[in-house]
Amino acid sequence: MTAALVTREGSRLLLDGRPFRFSGANIYWLGLDENVGGIAYPTTFRIEDAIDTARDLGVTVIRSHLATSTSQGGANPLAVMPAIDEWNDAAFDSIDHALAYGGDGGMRFILPLTDEWAYYHGGHRDFTAPFGLEPDEFFTDRRAIDAFRRYVERFVTHTNRETGTRYADDPAILAWELGNELEHLTPEWVDELATLLRHAAPSTLVAAGRRFGVDDASLTAPGIDLVDVHYYPPTAEGVAADARRVVEAGKVYLAGEYGSVSASPELLDPLAADPNVTGMCFWSLFGRDDGGRFVEHDDGFTLHVPGDTSAMRANVAAIRAFGTALAGAAA
Repeated sequence: MTAALVTREGSRLLLDGRPFRFSGANIYWLGLDENVGGIAYPTTFRIEDAIDTARDLGVTVIRSHLATSTSQGGANPLAVMPAIDEWNDAAFDSIDHALAYGGDGGMRFILPLTDEWAYYHGGHRDFTAPFGLEPDEFFTDRRAIDAFRRYVERFVTHTNRETGTRYADDPAILAWELGNELEHLTPEWVDELATLLRHAAPSTLVAAGRRFGVDDASLTAPGIDLVDVHYYPPTAEGVAADARRVVEAGKVYLAGEYGSVSASPELLDPLAADPNVTGMCFWSLFGRDDGGRFVEHDDGFTLHVPGDTSAMRANVAAIRAFGTALAGAAA
């Protein structure tokens, strides 16, 4: 089990009293997958292979949709919450193992709690459609907000059956993220959910952000520690400008997603030298299936290690060098 908590001091993270900066990977499917034989829980081998591959790359933080596991009216019976206020304890098995295995080797996790998009693992529409609401009412309607609150409280207080540790107390969880790429955040909603997490999981940091650009509600909310910005494609100048704005507001800057095809020395070398940039998480890492074959995904940003093509091998080399450059900070 990871021994020390990552903490925040102003606009930087600390681990064991030293600055903590990181090269990160998105491995969204560690709790529930869609890429091997349809929607299914990933096998133990696949979970461990992907986490081991991330470590080999110098990655110290994984951003994953482990905590995004909902559906409408039983449409996805494999979800943690197949329907409002219905719970599937078996769905925690793969989540428990990913956190236990990763944490045992010192990996940290950033976990979005829902998603803007209606993908197979669920999203915020699962809290509005059952009440006949429009998607954007997730942020304003009391029924949707309260249903989401119950889901969050149930999830973060789950006890990992492998470690005996509540998620709320697990040092492997660096931050709970209010959601992935939420487009219509309001200050009131951000404050309420951040306050809930502060109460339910007081040792864990809280992240928030929208898809592109710095989100003002997240930037000014007193309960938010990390402000997440995504880039398709990124530029070193754009990342540096956003990081400076976040740091000037007293928050920790996080690039929660950037396309792996953009990883290069031209992008990452100046950002490794920029102390405002705490973390950069590429999208997205896939390992092997149980037969030893690389798992494919169709979004154009899949990264295999050591790489399928010369271009991908160059991306891998740049990400590895970025992790090495940050290794002077606690890792």
